[in-house]
Amino acid sequence: MTVGESPPLGTDPLISQLVADRYRVIRKLGEGGMGSVYLAEHVVIEKKLVLKVLAPELARREDLVARFLQEARSASRICHENVIDISDFGQSAEGYVYIAMEYLEGKDLGEVVRAEGALAWSRVRDIVMQICRALRAAHDKGIVHRDMKPENIFLIHREGRPEFVKILDFGIAKIMGLDPNG
Repeated sequence: MTVGESPPLGTDPLISQLVADRYRVIRKLGEGGMGSVYLAEHVVIEKKLVLKVLAPELARREDLVARFLQEARSASRICHENVIDISDFGQSAEGYVYIAMEYLEGKDLGEVVRAEGALAWSRVRDIVMQICRALRAAHDKGIVHRDMKPENIFLIHREGRPEFVKILDFGIAKIMGLDPNG
């Protein structure tokens, strides 16, 4: 299949399927405006990851395919510890347009604030500093996120830090210098 073509419509055909000859889809994690997010496993290296798959009805539109893949390009160019790591992206022979990214266990900042209310400054300071470092790295590469909100800030436990930040969803990021309105 070529970009712009999509697989047939149906009831979640991806569960237990192999995407791009290497990603076995385990279960659906959620849905967004442009597609679905799945827990998957790389069948060769046996590593869990997340597959973000463009909705089949949107995969017929080349402009939306380009926008979706722009997210992968944007995030993968940043190469910063506080930005989601993108390992692969493309379109499978079956027509699925996908982004493969690191699997994270934790909660988004929106969930934390809804559950706990306002957070103490001593706690917020470290979170905000990590966000600033990640955004500075993105801006240094000419990338502006354009959708910063608590739900796109994911908190995980890493390297002895209980609230290690990962910035998610560069789906509407702009690359400065390429966009005349950027």
